[in-house]
Amino acid sequence: MLSQLYLAKNKVLSTTAMLSVLGIGMLGLSACQSAPSSPVMQRANSTFETTGVGSTKVMAQNQALASAKNTCGRRQPIVIKDEVQYNGVLDARTGRMVEQVGSIAGAVLGKALPNMSREDDYEYMISFRCQ
Repeated sequence: MLSQLYLAKNKVLSTTAMLSVLGIGMLGLSACQSAPSSPVMQRANSTFETTGVGSTKVMAQNQALASAKNTCGRRQPIVIKDEVQYNGVLDARTGRMVEQVGSIAGAVLGKALPNMSREDDYEYMISFRCQ
């Protein structure tokens, strides 16, 4: 009787452990999937176009280049043409100054002031081919 309870308890534990391992594995795999962060359009002569957006120029560039790398797979994306466009409320220099003054004032007053930047302030448009 005691051995049957022991076996039943171990069977439940092993089933629970197995389901936990499978669940963690599925979460890990879904986290590793790399979906394109922005749409990629194929053009003539095996060229592609994509646009990355971000609150900074570097973030927009990284997003566009990540999409290009994902599209090319094992091959290397070669940028043929690129263009950066700023779409913020204020011009880029004024926006940076306002944010710096706001962060200083926030540090002195102990209050966080609202951030003027948005996630789509910068657009980085590239044309590329895979080589």
